[in-house]
Amino acid sequence: MYFVFGADLPYINSNALPSEIAEWKKNPSVKKCYKLLFQKLTHNEPDTYMTKIIDKTWKNKKDAPKIQIAYAISVCEVMLNPKIHRLQISEQLIKPKILKNLVSFKLSCKK
Repeated sequence: MYFVFGADLPYINSNALPSEIAEWKKNPSVKKCYKLLFQKLTHNEPDTYMTKIIDKTWKNKKDAPKIQIAYAISVCEVMLNPKIHRLQISEQLIKPKILKNLVSFKLSCKK
């Protein structure tokens, strides 16, 4: 995420105090990155910010298991979502998002 969003996404340590995480999530830059996550980089190309994050994670995303891609998408959503007040990923928090993203991913592949 940091590579794709660059200076637009302020850095935070995953071991930050809850108060620091809350302030980070309230930051307008973080909120903007969250809103941009599935937006196109430019109007002329199909790539979204999330696509770029996936491309940076796997050299050849065709070789990446769909479950891992769904996990990466889910982690980005959780980390940037201002309504989720933590950074640590728990099974309870991430599992429903992975399932949603897997279904979305399979539907988009059928188009």
